[in-house]
Amino acid sequence: MITMVSTIANGGTYIQPRVVKEIIDSETGDVKNIATVTKDRVISKETSEKMLSMMNSVVAEGTGKNAQVQGYSIGGKTGTSEDGVNTGKYVTSFIGTAPISDPEVCILITLYNPTGEGGHQGGGVAAPIASQVFGEVLPYLEIKKDNEEGEEKQEVEVPNIVGMEINQAKKELQSLGLEMEVKESIEGNNNKITQQLPKAGIKIKQGTSVIVYQNE
Repeated sequence: MITMVSTIANGGTYIQPRVVKEIIDSETGDVKNIATVTKDRVISKETSEKMLSMMNSVVAEGTGKNAQVQGYSIGGKTGTSEDGVNTGKYVTSFIGTAPISDPEVCILITLYNPTGEGGHQGGGVAAPIASQVFGEVLPYLEIKKDNEEGEEKQEVEVPNIVGMEINQAKKELQSLGLEMEVKESIEGNNNKITQQLPKAGIKIKQGTSVIVYQNE
């Protein structure tokens, strides 16, 4: 499935998957690169562009809304299937690529028999995980947001805001030139932040949003 989405993201050209990027000799330090093997075009560039557009619509306004990441155009498809006949169990998934303007990352989230308040639909439980992954990976790879201007922005270290109240954390982030995005609330007995993405210590560009989760 990842190979299929990667083919769409690569304009219709099939790239042979590889598990190892390079091999480093621990004694000599010599590096052996594993070459990327480009195969045949399997779908037209026009078809791949149409597919990316449809995948973008799934996340922008369809079942994959929970995979959105502020500032980035995400494309994807949710999946929900029964695990057997009349078993009451499900396999739920989300597969996607980003940014749509120039795809660089593809991910697949698969959950087997998910249980809990989120239900068993791909858009309800797999897509939010994809959002968390994209939200941390894209800034880490220094991929510019779709609405970001060309000027070079300073890199800053994400502070530890876990345990802070929302207003206090927002001021802390703004002082560093960072934004805040409250993704969802977790049931609890206070309104303090319980999780943050990216985690403290990671360096990201100014203007990037830090996703926070809080008790309510």
